[in-house]
Amino acid sequence: MDWISLLKAQQADFLQRVKKPRTHDVSLLETQVRGCHTEIMTFSGEALEKMLTVACQQAEILGKNPPPTPPDYPEFSDWNIPFSAYFQQQVEDYILREQIVDQVMSQRLGKSVKKLPQDAVKSMVLDDEGNLRGESKFPYLLVDNPRKKILVCVADGESFNGIKKDKIKWSVIQEDLRDYSVLIFVCLFYPFHGERGYEKQAIVTGFLPTNQIEFSEPKIYVSPSYLLYAGGLSWYLATGISKQDTPSLFDEMFVVEKTQTVPPEHPLKGVIGDWECWQTLKGHSRGINCLAFYPGSEKSGNSTLVASGSRGETKLWDLTKGELVGTLSEHPWMLSGLVDEVNALAFSPDGHTLVSAGADSTIKMWHVGARDLIDILHKHNGMVRCVIFTPDGRLLATGGDDRTICFWDLMQRRVIVALSLDDTAAHSLALSPDGEILVTGSYRKIKVWRVCQQEGRTPNAQLLNTLTGHSHIVCSLAMSSDRQILVSGSRDKTIKVWQLETGELLHTLKGHRDGVYAIALSPDGQTIASGSADRTIKLWHLQTGELLGTFTGHLHTVTAVAFTTSGEILVSGSLDKTIKIWQRS
Repeated sequence: MDWISLLKAQQADFLQRVKKPRTHDVSLLETQVRGCHTEIMTFSGEALEKMLTVACQQAEILGKNPPPTPPDYPEFSDWNIPFSAYFQQQVEDYILREQIVDQVMSQRLGKSVKKLPQDAVKSMVLDDEGNLRGESKFPYLLVDNPRKKILVCVADGESFNGIKKDKIKWSVIQEDLRDYSVLIFVCLFYPFHGERGYEKQAIVTGFLPTNQIEFSEPKIYVSPSYLLYAGGLSWYLATGISKQDTPSLFDEMFVVEKTQTVPPEHPLKGVIGDWECWQTLKGHSRGINCLAFYPGSEKSGNSTLVASGSRGETKLWDLTKGELVGTLSEHPWMLSGLVDEVNALAFSPDGHTLVSAGADSTIKMWHVGARDLIDILHKHNGMVRCVIFTPDGRLLATGGDDRTICFWDLMQRRVIVALSLDDTAAHSLALSPDGEILVTGSYRKIKVWRVCQQEGRTPNAQLLNTLTGHSHIVCSLAMSSDRQILVSGSRDKTIKVWQLETGELLHTLKGHRDGVYAIALSPDGQTIASGSADRTIKLWHLQTGELLGTFTGHLHTVTAVAFTTSGEILVSGSLDKTIKIWQRS
């Protein structure tokens, strides 16, 4: 078992133990054995009084220069106090929080870490009413390797329920991943009167190396079940992080790819056949978010290509040779401070152009042969999540967080039609081979549109139907070549098969243990391929909905799957930074 899986299992055990004790009985979380991990630390008596005194003294000093009064701070009345006095109270709470974290780090990690100085007033985060927010962050560095910085994320909680029910949340932003190597997550319970008098408790809830965190949003919220067990923190700081250039821990794992399909006597064995993993392509330094496939052309001599997108770069691969063709770097073209995740990719029908949709709200057009940027399209107000060419290659459809679908005239480089999704972001798109039917996937909804295009006229779109049934975001869509069937995959762990014209739900496919992020239909229209956060790829019979096969080998979420034109090869991309080529044998 790899060490990440081990710490994940120990984290699950920790959460089980958290469910057992009540707040007055925490023996299951404490140990007197030297070197063992003690999850909970209690501050009371003289030690707590000393910290409260220091907090009060520093608050008196810092409170003399308060920031501007927050916009929603209550105006003077008989019951409230001036903001300067109220601010001093918030500073006192913040300094106490800082001291407790310092004690936790000192007792847990000793002299191996050193606190980095920071301006308390600037580091405090107040809401619009002037209240100290229930979360703070404190930086440290590793003494033996000062270039490696540690960020302690602290969140307030009422009781053990917040941990055992995943109600405690810590925010993580892109800058945290950029500036720090490890994030440590601590929960502070509100003070109470217990057996030791006035008490304040802290729980080291877990940790995460930042090179294991993948997300494209400006901010995400992390819950206790997502963390690695804090009992492995000292070991990790002493071994994994101490290397000058810490490699991705996924790269250190070894896993055997396995393909399991129905037995030879099964009536659908001829449909699914047998498969094996032919090759694993490595080269990305971050998790792969998306793939695009171009079948190549004998006339033009173009090779069969696969494009893969991750944070900051897109790579082109020759699928026939299994070799890297080149890298398209996003970094020189960033338009904001946000690291640009490549969320979606699409090849033009002629294979000359590759389009990437990103987190910086732009669509970038690349020349495949020259591997250079052609243009940057600006219109969306927010992250762009999906992109698709019309069959003639003259128009491009894009969608994202601004709840609109934009149709771009690529000759004029402008939006000629914009469809509103009203109440939700666009996460996925599918277009019929004739370009007349567009399907959009969003939170719990699938919308079907008719796109009317006439020579010399601006196209228009009419909403035909809204399909409901999923309980979470619809991450991926695939349409049959005859426009009869639509397949949708969702974070609700299910795949749904729809009769497109009537909107009738034909099948709900259940088998994945986590969200479904990728869907593809085989060229013969008989097989559905699905990729999931449970790290597996599954093959299903379209007509009956029966599970025909399961592929394992990826170490993280499978974010993309694509069949080649022959249907004999399936390509998959994952947040484990690899592309796997599965071949029917």
